Amino acid sequence: MKPEIKQIKVKQGNFSVDNNAIPESLKKTLDNIAAKAADRKEEVVNVLSNEQPAKSRMVEDSYIQCTWWEGCYYCQDEDKNWHRVKCFT
Repeated sequence: MKPEIKQIKVKQGNFSVDNNAIPESLKKTLDNIAAKAADRKEEVVNVLSNEQPAKSRMVEDSYIQCTWWEGCYYCQDEDKNWHRVKCFT
């Protein structure tokens, strides 16, 4: 059974960020990866800096850590919530 994923839009500053709800099973996976791997927040900020500078600044200001999983960068806020920031196909 596939978990239901609800899409919401969050407006921050002068831009909108699509924020997909992260299933509980993925949250646990991301927590495990983040506990073992180096923080990739600086990498995410650099990747976004040219193509999405506002989103890059938002990542830098709003998240405490980032990680990579199956083609996507995920970042965690101060409330320990994970957010899908950028995916590559």
